[in-house]
Amino acid sequence: MELVRNLTLIAHFLGLAMIIGPFLLQMRSRTGYAFGWVFSGTIVQLVSGSLLVGLAEMRLADDPDMALDHIKIAVKLGIALIAFVAALIGYRRTKKGVPAGSERSLMPFFHTAGGLAIIDLFVAVLWPGVVMS
Repeated sequence: MELVRNLTLIAHFLGLAMIIGPFLLQMRSRTGYAFGWVFSGTIVQLVSGSLLVGLAEMRLADDPDMALDHIKIAVKLGIALIAFVAALIGYRRTKKGVPAGSERSLMPFFHTAGGLAIIDLFVAVLWPGVVMS
């Protein structure tokens, strides 16, 4: 079970890198945003995060004194879903084709997805995930 958790955690980190890497590299760009990577990263983050929550629930099921902090999970899920929607909108608009000169209109979606991924990282690290019952 620990191997499954570790592999899922690695996938979660890779999904985070797929979002934050292009965001940091292209933060000041005006064109050519890597929405494909960011969109794929948000999907990996949502799927692997959901699996990690399920695995943590299974691991803590035997201990009646410990439980997951479901408020933290809800906050992280909300932030991740907003990042997913921003990446999806940007990805679909780039696939549809953006007229020359108007690619700058995609910048808010790119910055929203990347910025929210960084905020989600801060929530994950700074907010304890397990509470004592």
